[in-house]
Amino acid sequence: MLRQAVRRVAALGVGACAGVGACAGVHAQSLAGPPRANKEIHELEFRVSAAMAEKFDAWLPVYLKGLLELPGLLGAKILKPLKPAATKPAVIFVLGGPGAGKGTQSEYIVNKYGYVHLSAGDLLRAERKSGSAQGQLIDEYIAEGKIVPVEITVKLLMNAIEANGGKRFLVDGFPRNTNNLSGWQQVTGDRLRVMGVLFYDCPEEVMEARLLERGKTSGRTDDNLESIRKRFRTYTNETQPILAYYEQQGLVHKIDGTREVEEVWAETQDVINAFEQELLEEPPVTFRVHLHANESLLPFSARVARDVLKEWGEGTVQMSAASYSVSDSIKAFGLDALRSFD
Repeated sequence: MLRQAVRRVAALGVGACAGVGACAGVHAQSLAGPPRANKEIHELEFRVSAAMAEKFDAWLPVYLKGLLELPGLLGAKILKPLKPAATKPAVIFVLGGPGAGKGTQSEYIVNKYGYVHLSAGDLLRAERKSGSAQGQLIDEYIAEGKIVPVEITVKLLMNAIEANGGKRFLVDGFPRNTNNLSGWQQVTGDRLRVMGVLFYDCPEEVMEARLLERGKTSGRTDDNLESIRKRFRTYTNETQPILAYYEQQGLVHKIDGTREVEEVWAETQDVINAFEQELLEEPPVTFRVHLHANESLLPFSARVARDVLKEWGEGTVQMSAASYSVSDSIKAFGLDALRSFD
């Protein structure tokens, strides 16, 4: 009988093994199949108007089925938010170099439109004055012209938004770098609706003159020439990628900040009025797609962008893309779950 069992195992291609444990190990390996190849997940996000959402919803699966014929693509998942965008507080980011006029224009917006103004810098300075250990740490970073760690800034901003309970917020001077942006997205998830970015463009020489004049009465330790120039370098190196990210989504509204305050305000009102009109209309619908692919797959987001432009035309679909490598897979127990998960 034993000889017959061994022959049956050999016939199955497993081969004879020494002991029950060894046989069990070989048996498990045969069930698991060959080692899993490294994979990537490519995330595509599409924002469309409520009016065209139904047509886009019908087109997207058909398009993805055709896209999956490309070598290396393994499958796709289409994700939709569980919470309607209309119930979310609206956020406008206000960016620009130190002294570009962000604070002044934000004050005007608050007075006319009733937005809640949250300045990342003001929140940080208030925490500094609190005398806490966190405030002392913030003080050291600001005095050196460095950006405060994202964990501190995002926590202060989210606490302020949740405590206020309002529906429209201006977030001034944030996000300042890609780390800020990543921290913001991780903490807020889809709880907020980012309407756009007000970017006040101003050359360094103009901003420097403004800050030095302000330093005569502001009492701020960072309104001195050395700290100002450090802040300029930090801004140039770290904030520009944020603008590039939001420009790709069509959300940046660039305003010339060198002009007189009232001229800048006139253009700012045009942008805010457009935001207000959008808020009165049905909110845009977001479609998010996760494309699973072999690691060797070349970037293809540019191809998708061209296809979407060809199908839907200029300015009708806002698209962004990001790619991730799968570093590990944590699976539920059970062979069926393992196979379906991979």
